[in-house]
Amino acid sequence: MKTEVKKRAVFFIGGYDPKSPESFFDRMDRELGRFQKLWGIEVEGGERKAILPDVNRKRYSASGEGWSTQTDIHFLSLDDIVLKDFADSFLTRLGRYLVTMTDYFISGTGFAIFRQAWRFGIYFCYPLFMLFLIFLVSLLLASIVLDTNIAFSKIISVVVFASSFFAITKIVGKRLFVLHLMDLWSFSRNYLRQNRDDIHSKLDRFASEICNTSRKGTYDELIMVGHSTGGALILDSAARALEKDPALTSRNTKVSVLTVGSTALKIGMHPAGGWFRDRVATLVNDPEMGWVEYQCHTDIINFYKSDPVSAMKLGQSNPPKPIVGRIRIKDMLAKDVYQRIRRNLFRVHYQFVFGNNAKYHYDFPAICVGPALLQSRARYPAAFSQSLHGGDDGQVKSQ
Repeated sequence: MKTEVKKRAVFFIGGYDPKSPESFFDRMDRELGRFQKLWGIEVEGGERKAILPDVNRKRYSASGEGWSTQTDIHFLSLDDIVLKDFADSFLTRLGRYLVTMTDYFISGTGFAIFRQAWRFGIYFCYPLFMLFLIFLVSLLLASIVLDTNIAFSKIISVVVFASSFFAITKIVGKRLFVLHLMDLWSFSRNYLRQNRDDIHSKLDRFASEICNTSRKGTYDELIMVGHSTGGALILDSAARALEKDPALTSRNTKVSVLTVGSTALKIGMHPAGGWFRDRVATLVNDPEMGWVEYQCHTDIINFYKSDPVSAMKLGQSNPPKPIVGRIRIKDMLAKDVYQRIRRNLFRVHYQFVFGNNAKYHYDFPAICVGPALLQSRARYPAAFSQSLHGGDDGQVKSQ
């Protein structure tokens, strides 16, 4: 495996999650500490700097046997958007979500999701199923009141139904992420229909920062990373950057997109997402633009065993894109840790961007601060440990 990265820029967009820059970099520090302990690598972090209102950067230095790297990690925060959506009234959020689900099924996208990855389809329908369950419970309570034949029972039953539905949804919905996921799908619909100027403005500013960083010409590698919903947003940002700066991939810097646990097909398979497919096509058709995607069976919040380019009917490039790596989370973690988290779908989903506590070819902190090029790592996973230790120690699982 090539070990030619000495200076790297990483641009990261996470999922639809109210994560502040402080909490993101605190998590990054923690996961790099886990990586440091596992591999015996020295890692030091600098000061976090706000370079734009919604973009923060922090520099990390890492060193191992015969190598050292410097990585500037840029984080685009979505917390203002997410918290604004969370602050809307319950009826507004519910109405928005019901419109979204109607749209997804009438357009055929909901059925396409099940055909592409039925396990993701279950996740897609989870909020709808929970709302239906709460509806039935509320209806049962209302019917009990109605059967009592007390004075004004009809009016009281209506009040009981409405108040029960509201209260149960607020309490259970918050605890079981129903409201959060309702807002996520509403956001996704409005984004793909280009009705969210706030996120499109953010992505445009992020793309400009990517271009500015590339023009400096001081980096060996530039990686644009998207996790979960961020998988779609980073593809959009990368295409915007390429449009702003057609020379983006023709400089000495190796430029790649990395999508992990991506849900981009919820945007890319919708009939109204033609503009999004056109942007992704520009990345696919650029021979120098790399694209690596990692998928996992254990995590239901990704399109496992999918070919995103084929699913979006974009044709194919030469060489084919993306390079798809399939990972096993149980091989990334100690047995007791895996058994503890395997049924926590959100914790499993976030392992894509966490550090491992068992040696494995996929290691997110190593991608960010290690000496190997992303595309080399993806093509030759069995040679991963050579980049950290100067030779294969025979302890790294590659499948």
